[in-house]
Amino acid sequence: MDSVKAELAELRLTIRQANEKFEILDKIISDSADWTNGQQSFNGTGVDMIDRAEKCLHWGRQKTGSLDTGNGLFADSCWNMCLDIYICGLKEEQVTVSSIAQSSGIPMTTAMRYINVMVEQGLLEKSANPSDNRMVFIAVSLECRSKIETLLSSAPF
Repeated sequence: MDSVKAELAELRLTIRQANEKFEILDKIISDSADWTNGQQSFNGTGVDMIDRAEKCLHWGRQKTGSLDTGNGLFADSCWNMCLDIYICGLKEEQVTVSSIAQSSGIPMTTAMRYINVMVEQGLLEKSANPSDNRMVFIAVSLECRSKIETLLSSAPF
């Protein structure tokens, strides 16, 4: 009888977690209506996602700083760049390739290579700077934004 009670408790927990996930996804869908030209308005949901993304980014950098012995085994360069770009987008700040390379701590050529791959995969979008043709702005795509928010919503912090 105890095993049945334990299984029932586990099932209740699974259902409750699924319901929470449905609510989060529903909120993401309704918040998507706030986006115009790939930019989100700075509202309560954006503030919460900024906080979650900054915590995730900070944790990742701590992990890398603690475990990495200089060989890059524990670095999550692409993920960190995406999070940085995502956070800047929520804050309505424009991101350049050079600024994201500098903030991620990876060489400019490596950052450009990663960015180009992520653009090809539809995760990032490039746009020209109208006042300086040599400069390119980077933003997360709507699809990438949704995926990041799903991941951040399930983060334990």
